[in-house]
Amino acid sequence: MRIKWDEIPAGGLSFSVDDVSWVPVDGVVWQGQGVCAVSLRKEGGRVLLAGSLRLPVVLDCDRCLESFAYTLAEEFELVFELLTKEEEAGLGSEYFCPSSELDVVYLAEPVVDVFSVLAEQVYLALPEKRLCSDKCLGLCPECGANLNCCPCGCARDAGASPFKVLGKLKVQ
Repeated sequence: MRIKWDEIPAGGLSFSVDDVSWVPVDGVVWQGQGVCAVSLRKEGGRVLLAGSLRLPVVLDCDRCLESFAYTLAEEFELVFELLTKEEEAGLGSEYFCPSSELDVVYLAEPVVDVFSVLAEQVYLALPEKRLCSDKCLGLCPECGANLNCCPCGCARDAGASPFKVLGKLKVQ
């Protein structure tokens, strides 16, 4: 969904996205219906985009490798600005980006692609550490059994630490 800047009325534009074509297909397994709300408004030579999304996804736990349901819930704000011809010509050169410009997206044409913004926000909302539960025990390092289901029969040697040899060192 591409929205031209001149299509945004003076009072702004708010809508919900019911279409699921904005959900990225690479690396994200989603189930159910996603809910998105987006508002656009012009402010000077900029366009401000604010929105929220909720999307139920299926993730794999980093400890036990089991799949679990997780709901992405994200609120976001972006600022869009047009590049001048001089700025567009100097795109390959170095530029110091102050912290006030970290949420600014520079565009070559006055069009906001809402679906690509929503897809980016899905990737940004994915948790860095994916755990099915805070109490997930993971897999046994010996036999690979899921310790959340049942304890395995592997003998665990508590003294088999690679740092055990350091205990032999004495301070004189």
